[in-house]
Amino acid sequence: MLKKRIMALMLAVVAMLPLQAQSLNDLDIQVVLSQNGDARITETRQMTITDRGTECYIGLGNMGASEVKDLTVSDETGTAFTISNYWGPGLTRENKTHRCGIVKKDNGVTELCWGLGASGERTYITSYTITSLVRAYPDADAIRHVFLDWTVDPKPKHAKVTIMSADPSIAFTPDTCGIWGFRFNGELWFENGKIMAETTEAMNSQAALYIMAKFPKGMMQPTITEDDTFEHKKQLAFEGSDYGDSLESSKREATPLEMVGGLIMGLLGVGMFSYFLFGCHKRDWKKFKNWIRRKRHEQLMNSLDYYREIPLRGDLQRANAMLNTFEHANNPQYQKLLSATVLQLVHLGAFSVEPVMTETGELDKRFIINKRPNVILNYPLSYRMYELFEKAAGENHVLDPNELDTFMKDESHLRDVRTMVNSLRSSSDAKYYDKHQDEVRQVYGFRKFLKDFTLMNERNMTEVKLWKDYMVWATLFGNAEQVIKDMKAINPEFFHMDVLAEQMVDDSIVKAISTSVFTGTNHVLRVIEREEAEISRLTRFSSSSSSDRSSGRGGRSSRGGGGGGFSGGGGGGGIR
Repeated sequence: MLKKRIMALMLAVVAMLPLQAQSLNDLDIQVVLSQNGDARITETRQMTITDRGTECYIGLGNMGASEVKDLTVSDETGTAFTISNYWGPGLTRENKTHRCGIVKKDNGVTELCWGLGASGERTYITSYTITSLVRAYPDADAIRHVFLDWTVDPKPKHAKVTIMSADPSIAFTPDTCGIWGFRFNGELWFENGKIMAETTEAMNSQAALYIMAKFPKGMMQPTITEDDTFEHKKQLAFEGSDYGDSLESSKREATPLEMVGGLIMGLLGVGMFSYFLFGCHKRDWKKFKNWIRRKRHEQLMNSLDYYREIPLRGDLQRANAMLNTFEHANNPQYQKLLSATVLQLVHLGAFSVEPVMTETGELDKRFIINKRPNVILNYPLSYRMYELFEKAAGENHVLDPNELDTFMKDESHLRDVRTMVNSLRSSSDAKYYDKHQDEVRQVYGFRKFLKDFTLMNERNMTEVKLWKDYMVWATLFGNAEQVIKDMKAINPEFFHMDVLAEQMVDDSIVKAISTSVFTGTNHVLRVIEREEAEISRLTRFSSSSSSDRSSGRGGRSSRGGGGGGFSGGGGGGGIR
């Protein structure tokens, strides 16, 4: 009887524990276009699978005359899934393992389904053909398609779409083609004859991947022709988006209500101008507000308590943005952030220092690129740095500091380097912290804790487990040398017992890699700053940047609405 009660209690406790979440860590979509407008689409999903659900699926709605066919699915082991002619609700997870199928529903939606199989870190490669994805219009040919519906669950933390021609002699360029993206935070561009779209942050519950691409007449011969013009379809897609806002507002005439509003705003402007002219100058007012913020920050610093946990869920980039805001506003600092990020990736297992057999037959320590841990998807800079190092290392996954230095200075790799540098340059307005004082207390309280590390009386095992994190953050704060000295005074054996900790502290290769990445980053930062200065000069006289984006030459996607009437939407997708 007692045993049954204990068992019941254990089951109740387990039931109360939070369930591990399914997650789509990375989604890579490759679209290869045939001359007749058909598309062969390959979607690679890197996922974390739990014991919930039996299958993953892609739902495609509003496909019109297009057909979805030729499904193939495989996983990270290379196992090709078997096509099942029956795919119904009665099938179990075991029944669906290594099987896939196409389900055509009564509402016109086509579902591409495959079994989840075993739990854990999984990769699924799904390929299928959509006929006539490219449609012909009298004035252009185009794709207007939803590559990920907003109802998909889970949403990807990172997603990328590449569109290319099956004919290697055909190149998509901004001079001949156009590209627009809707309902996601990301960038679009042309690269090596391909059209690229990529998210710059994890997708929220309302986000989706709506892509519109335009091709000149004659480049392809689509088999389906639409009655409408592409320009009209583009206008419909722009509705609800932020494409062309500045252009349209400058072209159209003001309504009577807007004219009255403009008059009122003008009078208010005169009043405010008079106030600042005869009362206090605008520049003085800004100085006064900044003085108030500085005083408030000083008061906060004087009343800080120690913060012993890792702040901001380990996000070094956000912490560095805060430090730049309050301490380096006129000259943002990034060297310590880069060094701390390299150390963090070593700590997380993305990089390691291991003995490798050289050409002379001797063992020598080398910097190794390991399998990417999914946790770095939470940190944009860490993710971009890992991608950069992985490309620089090449197929042998061994990265030499000189190899990294050469890679970062090579003009052909400039886009890869710039992608990482743009992730690096996060910043926050001082006004943001007026309502986020808790974040300031975390970062500065933790810095105070590390500064006074030897004064802490309590030393327990839980804290020692965080020492490698402490070294990472002390590197960001610039007091790593002192913190490591304090650690050695408290527990001299720690760095002899923990090989990884010893590498993080003493390994010359890790330091050389950090130096190389800073040197290359610093060079690109100067290039970007010069370009931004030139753009700033030009945009005082021209709205060309907005025009280029709206005309399809790439740039930022539309984060809100838009994309009405696209194919592929309304079918859902995800895990069930």
